[in-house]
Amino acid sequence: MNNLQRLRIKKHYKDSVPGKFFLRTRDSVRSLSYLLKFYSNCFTAEKISDIQVVSIEFCAICNLDCRYCFLEKRNRPSFLALDIYEKLLNELCENMNYAIKILEWPISGCFFLHPDYREIIAITREYKDKYRNFKPWIILNDNMMLFEEEKVDFILENGIVNQIICSIDGVDKETFERMRPGADFETVLKHTSYLLSKNRNAKNRAVIQVNNGCDFTCNLEKIDARLEQVFYQADHLTRWEPSDWNDSFHTQNERYVPANNFCSFVFESVSLSTAGAIIKCCMDLQESTRYGDFTKHSLESIWLSQARKDFLRLMHVGKRHLIPGCNKCSIGYVSQNRLAYY
Repeated sequence: MNNLQRLRIKKHYKDSVPGKFFLRTRDSVRSLSYLLKFYSNCFTAEKISDIQVVSIEFCAICNLDCRYCFLEKRNRPSFLALDIYEKLLNELCENMNYAIKILEWPISGCFFLHPDYREIIAITREYKDKYRNFKPWIILNDNMMLFEEEKVDFILENGIVNQIICSIDGVDKETFERMRPGADFETVLKHTSYLLSKNRNAKNRAVIQVNNGCDFTCNLEKIDARLEQVFYQADHLTRWEPSDWNDSFHTQNERYVPANNFCSFVFESVSLSTAGAIIKCCMDLQESTRYGDFTKHSLESIWLSQARKDFLRLMHVGKRHLIPGCNKCSIGYVSQNRLAYY
């Protein structure tokens, strides 16, 4: 059974009554586990070792204008300065109390728009080689428009990136280009196919994941044969629907309902914006959940700050609607990068 067949079975199950009951029960159990974690934190001091994921916004601009994305520059720098990134690496490496599992690049924009993307790779290599305790799983998200052959070769030869998530929405040229204005279906297929081919024989093989969004215009029974081949060759295929996204710009549409349940992001992840702000969630492309300034303070002091304790308390007592940014988020439960692969 290939990835696409699993996807179709999963969709059928998800839409069924037993499937919906199972998913709701699972989410309730997961939410309870984080409530218990909150109680635990009330009686014991919080630790920076709780931070499992650090998501980094290298670019606050993008080459695309995707229909379901809500990236806004909001007067912050277009690119993350290298000295801020190196300050982060220095703290994560020199403080042995950190136990970072994942670095996610980037949370918005396109990594290859950054004028110093090669230097970012070189700096990261330097710290990983120097500090044995710093061995995070590095994930690169990309829309595949600028990820041409030369960049594929560069990324794979360096071996810094462990996982590459290729964002390819829709099921054919028409639906793809409708959902991702500014992208060219043929170019994306060409670049992704080259990545998959080159990666098969690479010395430092990366895990290739395709992230496929499908809205009401898509029909899973009519997938372009070339795109289906890309799905089949990828290590993992995940699927999202707009109702599962952080639909901050779509709250007037009844289909998009802000969530009131618990969210795990606040317990295990931090995000760094191009302005050096620490924000609660990598889905917050508007920087509305910022609660610390990393250019002036350490990540440790921000993580242990009263500001963070205050929004944890609101989340705990069911007042998520009072937390800036969280009040417009449609995501009910998140456990970063523990995906249910199709």
